[in-house]
Amino acid sequence: MNNSTSVFRTTAILILCLLTFLIFIPSSILADQGTSTAETNPKTETVIPPETILASFGGQTITLGEFNQLWEQIPEEYKLQLDKTIVLNQMISEKLLIQEAKNMGLEEDEDVLEQIKKMTEQILVQALIQKEILDKVQVSEEEIEEYYKENQDKFTEKEQVHLYNILVETEEKAQEILEELKAGKDFSEVAKENSIGPSAAQGGDLGYLSKGTIIPELEEVISVLEVEELSKVVKTDFGFHILKITDKKPETIKTLEEVKEDILQTLLPAKQNKAFENLLEDLKSKAEIEINEEILK
Repeated sequence: MNNSTSVFRTTAILILCLLTFLIFIPSSILADQGTSTAETNPKTETVIPPETILASFGGQTITLGEFNQLWEQIPEEYKLQLDKTIVLNQMISEKLLIQEAKNMGLEEDEDVLEQIKKMTEQILVQALIQKEILDKVQVSEEEIEEYYKENQDKFTEKEQVHLYNILVETEEKAQEILEELKAGKDFSEVAKENSIGPSAAQGGDLGYLSKGTIIPELEEVISVLEVEELSKVVKTDFGFHILKITDKKPETIKTLEEVKEDILQTLLPAKQNKAFENLLEDLKSKAEIEINEEILK
């Protein structure tokens, strides 16, 4: 595919996406709002009134205020590939399509009216949820603090060790390497030359590991190993290991401030869901619902 074809397809896709975006924007947001400024020099600005008409056609107009409000709502990733002329043309297209639909009498079409009714009902439900649930239900500081105190284990980072490992196939080879290390050979260089483990290329560096993430045979040895101390040869199902720790991080508990937002994101949805269930139960209790089970079968 040549470059011109690729650019054309990309532009076409963006235009289609934008047209869909425009169609689903409520007409109420296309009000005359906002101002636009253009710098003529570092000290002087020309203010263009928002009611300035950008386009007129068939008895209709698009003002600068309408355009600016829509432009602000376009995601930045689209703005990088669209210029304002394309957006204006899409606004014109939308208004022309709407006018043509009205000219054809589609405002009175039964199918259209039914779809409008369903959309109106959905918008009403969304507005109710926004007003009675999303706007009202909040998580207090006390609730966040209580959750933090009751769930300390969730915010505890276990002790970590920076572990290096040399893995070989035979105990004899492991003992030979251990003697070389005790004689002063560099652990990382020996690991690169001899280890058959996946960390060999990194000089045996396994990074920081927490208790419970290491196989039991090695963890037992590591638990008593001091920083920079060489372990004895340790046998596992993978082969024979020589271990070294270069650093230890003690167990720590994250502060409330560090996890506050995470707690909020845990508690708020659950609290909102509960409030929604309560709202439904209340509405149902007041409605005195009767169901014909026979017909339902």
